[in-house]
Amino acid sequence: MVVIKDGLRKYPVIDTGRCSECLGCAAIAPNLFRFNHDLSFMEIAEHQIYPKDIVNEAIKNCPKDCISWEWVESDGED
Repeated sequence: MVVIKDGLRKYPVIDTGRCSECLGCAAIAPNLFRFNHDLSFMEIAEHQIYPKDIVNEAIKNCPKDCISWEWVESDGED
């Protein structure tokens, strides 16, 4: 499901400064969250659609509360 509101699109983000790199989000959603070994931080894989329920589960289970949703300007391709 793509959520668009007033020309904005909802994307998951990770506050890498707060992240403990516990890999809990990657265990919940390995196709969305991954550890970048070259740069030594967690990142979110590029997708057209981010499943709300799975991202919300990762948010709920993050011990550092560093995962959230962010509204970003839509590219208009939806």
